[in-house]
Amino acid sequence: MYVVVVGAGQVGYYLTKTLLSKGYEVTLVDWNFNKVQLLEQELGGVVLYASGSSIDGLEKAGCSRADVIVAVTGDDEDNLVICQLGKRYFKVPKAIARINNPKNESVFKELGVGTTISGTTSIADAIERYVAKQQLCTLLTFDHDEMALLEAELDYDSPVVDKTIGEIPLPYECIIALILRGRNVVFAKGDTVLKAKDLVIAISTKNEQENLRKILLGDSEV
Repeated sequence: MYVVVVGAGQVGYYLTKTLLSKGYEVTLVDWNFNKVQLLEQELGGVVLYASGSSIDGLEKAGCSRADVIVAVTGDDEDNLVICQLGKRYFKVPKAIARINNPKNESVFKELGVGTTISGTTSIADAIERYVAKQQLCTLLTFDHDEMALLEAELDYDSPVVDKTIGEIPLPYECIIALILRGRNVVFAKGDTVLKAKDLVIAISTKNEQENLRKILLGDSEV
């Protein structure tokens, strides 16, 4: 999981430390040379001196392989540009923006930046929720850990939403057993249509779990 954080103020600094403590790969980008030099003494090579609102700067930060871009500068216009470049030019799956003026929230959402937050903890939590939605959760293993019972919550952009189970090209060694839809249990059949927010219960061999994850949740690496 690779996160690019743009803006090395207090929010960016503490967010970077939080993400690093959770084991994520992070690059913190800022165009204030003195600030970058100071933070490098504590955080080391994860701090990059570059313009995070330019294509060249984001390219230096490795934005083309980022899973999440977070814009936390003190300027809402810069944060919007950063998120737009990340999503549209570098195809980053998830963009999160700090907003300093609540009146700008609707503008961000109209332009495709759906996650707008203010606090460091909230941003870290949003990234954690995003990661969770991109993963299969193992409920139990059996057959000497070669088989697993798995669950995955389908998001609105899941490639299998509104498809029947019969239409899904499941790996040979995987089956969908149950769907939990709210308080209802749906037994999986060929004509069962999957919906957003469904909790899918599946059985898979160890070797096919990653293929199953991509089919149910998409290709984004985590």
